[in-house]
Amino acid sequence: MQKSVLVEIVRSLSKKEIRDIFKWLQSPAHNQREDVVRLFDFLTKKLTSEHASIDKKRAWRAVFPGEVFEDARMRQVMYFLLKSIEEYLVFEDYGRDQVQYRGTLARIYRLRKLDKAYRQAYRQGREQLEKQPLRNGYYLMHSYFLDLEEYNHRLPISQNAPVNLQESADSLEKWFLAEKLRIACAMIAHRNVFQKITYEPGLLDDTLAYVQDKKLLNEPAIASFYFAYLAITHPEEESYFDQLEKLLHNEITRFDHSEARVLYIAALNYCVPKINQGHLNFARRAFILYRTGLETGILLENNMVSRYTFGNAVGAALRVGEFGWAEQFIEQFQHHLEEKERQSIVNFNTSRVYFEKGDYGQAQQLLTRFEYDDMLLNIIAKTMLLKIYYEIGELDAFESLLESMRIYLQRKEALDPTRKAAYKNMISLMKKLLNLNPYSKAQTERLHTMIQGTQPLMERDWLLRQVKPGK
Repeated sequence: MQKSVLVEIVRSLSKKEIRDIFKWLQSPAHNQREDVVRLFDFLTKKLTSEHASIDKKRAWRAVFPGEVFEDARMRQVMYFLLKSIEEYLVFEDYGRDQVQYRGTLARIYRLRKLDKAYRQAYRQGREQLEKQPLRNGYYLMHSYFLDLEEYNHRLPISQNAPVNLQESADSLEKWFLAEKLRIACAMIAHRNVFQKITYEPGLLDDTLAYVQDKKLLNEPAIASFYFAYLAITHPEEESYFDQLEKLLHNEITRFDHSEARVLYIAALNYCVPKINQGHLNFARRAFILYRTGLETGILLENNMVSRYTFGNAVGAALRVGEFGWAEQFIEQFQHHLEEKERQSIVNFNTSRVYFEKGDYGQAQQLLTRFEYDDMLLNIIAKTMLLKIYYEIGELDAFESLLESMRIYLQRKEALDPTRKAAYKNMISLMKKLLNLNPYSKAQTERLHTMIQGTQPLMERDWLLRQVKPGK
């Protein structure tokens, strides 16, 4: 019973849902079995923690006290309770979504040939659809289904009467195009993480051409994923990102949370390599995306923020000199981090703020308290210590840590190859910096040119500051 679907569902219920289901089960229209009510009462009282153990015999004694255990009968009660809960969940879902509710009601009335009732349900469904703010795949899907209902309603009335086939075809087409582009973006993102995976593009090339040819970019659901896909696949053409960024700032309320989050992450993933290539205007654009995405909750998932998003937001703020926002963000958003890693991540990112403000002592003190088994965060922490040692003139420690980090990178095969190359290049240039004769203009200019031309490269800005004229 512990691994049953019933137990899994009951564990997931909120207190309000439990109260509502009790009322549901006590209504003869939904349940006529008292043993079902007793089983639900037993489960909701016992499943108070994720690790509570429940077996059939314990449940049987609560539902049928004093009776001999019968496995088949116990399974039957579990089955009826599961079906009753599922019916409640479906009913609640339909009740919350008035567009879906009215569309289903229109279909029922159409099949019953109740013309006046159909007309009212269809009109109310249309009104609800236009009134709600979303203009995403949800909007296009329900627009199509309402058009389809209207077509099915008109057709039997008179074969000569005009039907809305064109409207139905157009709405189906828009829904397909939006979903095709959304899934294409998801495939690209997934492939970038799991590089051995391959996907067949299917009609993707035709979809991209058709959207452009038919001028369908006035639909936010189509335009957003169209520009997101092209920005990801054609990073050299910045106009695609410009259009995506504009949509994010002007139309993001047209999307549900999960879609908005995907689009924000796509835009931020575009900015990162641009920044690493030295296009510093993208640092400000990335910061604005992080600030907006976090302050609106778009970049939160289940009210939690990942350690990477947290750190990237701080990094973006520091890169553009927004120290006050970074400090305020760490204070206000630390409670959205997982509790087990919260203090370590807060110490790490606070040390970054101190470093950028020139308080190397405070930064170094916090870094020594940073303990985390995350490979990338450890590399970032080591990089910050390297910069601190150089800035305060502890060159022996600087040289020792450079060698230690070189060996560390060499051993970490799981690190993304591009990122590993960027850090290896950084170490190589830091070694040249260590051996630089600061009074030699030729050496300084040569190293400055080398830093500018090295791709990929971490900490380009910091390195350039160390070899600029007059340093």
